[in-house]
Amino acid sequence: MAAGNIDEQEDGYDEAPTFIDMNSAVEVGQNGADDEAMMEDEAMMDDNDAEEIPSKMPITEGIDAASASSQPIVDQSKATFSSHTDAVYAVASHYDVASHSLSIASGGGDDRAYLHHITTKDGAQQTSTTPLSHPHADSVSCLAFNAPFVSADVSGKVQRNLLGVGSYDGSIVLYDALNGALDQVLEGPSDVEFLSFHPRGGTVLLAGSIADGTVWMYHLPSKSCLQVFVGHEGGVTAGSFTPDGKSAVSAGRDGTLRVWAPKTGMSRHVFRLMEHQRGEEEGPGLTSLAVGGGADGQMAICGGEDGNAYIVHVSGKKLLATLTHFEESKDANSSTNSNAKNQSEMDDEDMGEVEPRSVEAVGFCPTAVHGTAGWCATGGVDGALKIWNTSVTGGTGAQLRHKCVREDGPGVGITRLRWHATLPLVICAYTDGVVGTWDARTGTMAGAPLTGHGDMINDMSVGFVEGSDVAVVVTGSDDRTVKMFEYQPY
Repeated sequence: MAAGNIDEQEDGYDEAPTFIDMNSAVEVGQNGADDEAMMEDEAMMDDNDAEEIPSKMPITEGIDAASASSQPIVDQSKATFSSHTDAVYAVASHYDVASHSLSIASGGGDDRAYLHHITTKDGAQQTSTTPLSHPHADSVSCLAFNAPFVSADVSGKVQRNLLGVGSYDGSIVLYDALNGALDQVLEGPSDVEFLSFHPRGGTVLLAGSIADGTVWMYHLPSKSCLQVFVGHEGGVTAGSFTPDGKSAVSAGRDGTLRVWAPKTGMSRHVFRLMEHQRGEEEGPGLTSLAVGGGADGQMAICGGEDGNAYIVHVSGKKLLATLTHFEESKDANSSTNSNAKNQSEMDDEDMGEVEPRSVEAVGFCPTAVHGTAGWCATGGVDGALKIWNTSVTGGTGAQLRHKCVREDGPGVGITRLRWHATLPLVICAYTDGVVGTWDARTGTMAGAPLTGHGDMINDMSVGFVEGSDVAVVVTGSDDRTVKMFEYQPY
């Protein structure tokens, strides 16, 4: 592909949103071979919105049905939203200190997106739900608020609080984050897999496609597409801007992590982390991504379907460490090594012959947490959370500190993880619907797991109230519900 392994020489990058050269904005049309390929008709899901939600949610395969029926699930959530009629695939949240209001967005397999609000008035909790108006033709796959990044630009103008909604029908829809009013609909890649706002101003949006492997960048005030980053040889699974906003990074099914120059659209570097034949998607790919590690914020970590996680220095263009998350069991079939065929590609009859190995969640410990410089975490479908220290010497790259596995749920996998903002804690979402928190210093569980869901948690968003250690955990599940939990450390 065109991007290849090209290093971008230009290091200069203006502050957003003033870094944008509006004369270079790209007009995105609907004609031409490339656009036609990206906009192929998707097989539309049957709309069964009228189907009633069953009174008893399904139990995950990882839970023994007999014991589950004898021990009903205790719902420890502070709020539950049951608007969806199919699995909830994506959630996002933002707590507004001024209004003491928690905004929650959710999207799912029913092709719908909702905006929920939780407010506290006179000590009483009030909730509301607004159906978002755009008629999607496929599952809503990703959501993002720009509120954490909204600030006054150099002109003194305060930007709007927006909610971005991405769908597998190829649409990217922006709403007013306060009242859910439709703002704009963007044309872009097919099968939108992720959305990420620029950290300076929140007016630039990054979006990637799980289908055609392109990454698009938009300037929202002008409703313009600024860049289309082309180079991945398979679908893009995750992407983000670096904390300084000077680079965009994307992880793909082709086993590469690519670094892009937002101003020029050129590829600055390609980390080829897995062995793939050029132009071929077969083989393990990258599943997850986190940025902002290291003292300079330039470290990125991505999880792979091969059971490894990879830490790179973005601006330094260097692979720093390969973390072996998955451990082969002694009785594992010899054919299931790290170069074996990706489990997700196997036929059902082959599933029992290999152990799950994919690293589904990764994250760096915030620099604000005392005594944890260089720590990061990986979570996998094997159910293990691993805590690593990258601040080691001797050329080993990283040192394993702890392996954390729940005693009450052997065989359940981790789908999401998030570090606490101020404490050495890692909050994990599991395939059996449980939220567990681990102390990264000791490798032990910090308090009892939070329960309430009756099926797999697909997505999790964690926020923190300023001046408090309480974590506000929002989850979306296969049981069709969105729940909000409050975790009080220690």
